[in-house]
Amino acid sequence: MLTSFLKSISYILHPLLMPWMGAVYFFTVTPMQYPPIKVSFWLVSIILWSVAVPLVLYFILKKLNLVQTIDLKTSKERVWPLFLNSIILGYLSFKVLPESICVELHYLFLGAMMTAVLGMVLALLKFKTSIHMMSTGGAFFFMVLINLHYGFSFSNAFALFIIVMGAMASSRLHLNAHTVKELVAGLVIGVVPQLLLVNHWL
Repeated sequence: MLTSFLKSISYILHPLLMPWMGAVYFFTVTPMQYPPIKVSFWLVSIILWSVAVPLVLYFILKKLNLVQTIDLKTSKERVWPLFLNSIILGYLSFKVLPESICVELHYLFLGAMMTAVLGMVLALLKFKTSIHMMSTGGAFFFMVLINLHYGFSFSNAFALFIIVMGAMASSRLHLNAHTVKELVAGLVIGVVPQLLLVNHWL
């Protein structure tokens, strides 16, 4: 039962869903009045580009024998997916949600792109960083910063961040997917870009 529960955490907080979850949280709490039709268009665009397109690209990479499983169990398998994902995140940041349209989400995706690039560089150096911790850490830390930005409860949001990160780390360790070092590296490169960019919109 414990294994099934911890597996469900990895599925529910899947890396491909994190950009979309960050955007949903932003539109849920922001006092800015965005037209509902535009919000729906942006959310559909995000789910299309950050979930559907990467899945299609995965099957292409698998066909080319560049990846073996969707879990990307080796550092070598992670290079191409992270490279392609960084391009997708850059497109979302500069074309779908540029700074002139939504400054907060522009920097969310820009930070996520930086995280993907850092993960790719580490993969090239034969280091298998946790993609789950990278994406979840970045998205949930963005939520913490949004709470700070709008004067909401920072402590509650930060407590949720700690709980989610602890649950994710426990899940990946229990499933023998990563070492502690790989999890910590993933968390760091997920959080740091969001922290570096926050001065542009906070």
